[in-house]
Amino acid sequence: MRNGLTLIELILSMVIIGIVFTVIPRLVMSMNQSTQTTIKEEAMYNAMAQIGMILNLPWDNNNTQNPQILTVNAGDAGYDCNTTSGYRIGGFVGGRNCIGTGTYSATLPANFKVDTPSNDIDDFDGNITVVTGGCDNTPKYNIGTTVIYSPDNGLGTAAGTTNTKTVEVKVGYNSANKLYDPSKKNCITDLNYTSYNIGHVQINSRNWN
Repeated sequence: MRNGLTLIELILSMVIIGIVFTVIPRLVMSMNQSTQTTIKEEAMYNAMAQIGMILNLPWDNNNTQNPQILTVNAGDAGYDCNTTSGYRIGGFVGGRNCIGTGTYSATLPANFKVDTPSNDIDDFDGNITVVTGGCDNTPKYNIGTTVIYSPDNGLGTAAGTTNTKTVEVKVGYNSANKLYDPSKKNCITDLNYTSYNIGHVQINSRNWN
């Protein structure tokens, strides 16, 4: 009866231990990277879904009551309606709802009205959604939406009310997520969408007799 290992058994044991300590860390790293990629893909999908939902809503809360182009107090005159001819550049005569029974103004940023359920793009301004998951419902990432007025001739902030609104959707890791790093920005994606005060397209038509 022997009391020790043979040289071959010792070498095989060392090889097996070496393989285990080489493969397992790689598997763990691969699983972590797969989880991180899954979270990023989910976050980007939800951000695009958010943008898609917003762009299908009316430009302003007053557009939910009247489809005409709204008056603004800091817009480019080239974008304004001509209430005499009933159209604006680029639109059909009578087809851009420049003539209405009254004058409807766009709401100022400080007066953005938030309705539930949301019925115009302003309702999403300042909205932050925390997406959770897992058995313990741990927060994974945040979706934040900002709506601001932009100059009619380009992007950026603008005082007062213009004919242009910029919607920004930012997605980043939640501070409770293990992927969160206080030393980094933790941004997953940043989407922008520009919406214009064009009213609802409505072309006059006649029935054939």
